Amino acid sequence: MAFVRYIPRPAEQASTLDFSNLDRLKRGLYKSDGRAEAAQAEVAHQFEALFLQQLLKQARQASGPDTLFDSAQTRMAQSLRDEQMASALATPGIGLAQALLDQMQGHNQAVANEDAGSPPELAASRLPALRSRIGDEARQYVASSITALLGKLTSHSVADDIIGAIEGAPRHIRDFVSSMADAARSAARESGLPEKLVLSQAALESGWGKREIRREDGSTTYNLFGIKAGGNWHGKVVEIMTTEYRDGVPVKIRQPFRAYDSYAESFADYARLISGNSRYSAVAASGSAEEAARRIQEAGYATDPAYASKLISIMGYFETASGAGGRESA
Repeated sequence: MAFVRYIPRPAEQASTLDFSNLDRLKRGLYKSDGRAEAAQAEVAHQFEALFLQQLLKQARQASGPDTLFDSAQTRMAQSLRDEQMASALATPGIGLAQALLDQMQGHNQAVANEDAGSPPELAASRLPALRSRIGDEARQYVASSITALLGKLTSHSVADDIIGAIEGAPRHIRDFVSSMADAARSAARESGLPEKLVLSQAALESGWGKREIRREDGSTTYNLFGIKAGGNWHGKVVEIMTTEYRDGVPVKIRQPFRAYDSYAESFADYARLISGNSRYSAVAASGSAEEAARRIQEAGYATDPAYASKLISIMGYFETASGAGGRESA
């Protein structure tokens, strides 16, 4: 297909914003005869005129109104004059119409070359499928891009601050917090609890990972939160001796506990327990992490009468532990 050279011509006596004229041009673009090229040239001309009109409009607004003769009637007359002036300026052209025309015809030539070896039925049916595929892929790309962006924007969390605060803490504490930070962040987001409370509870229940619940063969159950296996639990179960408090007195009894395949599963199950059990509905609504710790104890998460105090102590440790030393709670 030969490229058409845009030759400026005297403008027709039609308004640049004559929508019936624009609709006629749009219909002409889809015709397969020689009129399509003429319609493309006219569209390029009209677009250039619209562009020039916007330039005139912005220039007039930037200069400010004429305070002496400013009125609604004057502004309307100026708008109509700008319309026709833009069309007149577009007649010799500023090069924009030709650039648009080259782009349109280059695109048409590429599509024609691609479809030249295809059956007519295939070429005709390709556009809807292509639009659908592009639409789906675009939505997936945008969604994944947004997710990645949110991940970057929220990557700095309370867990990061805790890691920085315990820089001088014992090695096993630093290792525990560092390895559990991502899972704690996810559990906090799912349950609505503060991250430092989630990490504190995992630290308290597991002794900073040194007193995890283990199977008979010594392997870990990944149960960092001491969650028992009740009648509604259908997963893996391990029975161990544990300490419960009866009327404030510690008693050793054998209890069934849940077992997982990873620490991430443990944190996720903890989040489901806190967010899905009505017993803990008031926990997430707490005004502070310390209040949430007290409400967890009030809801009966543990029988230890000092449970909330221990959680608050660990959270305080996260905030104050810096430099060498530091004390280990629970």
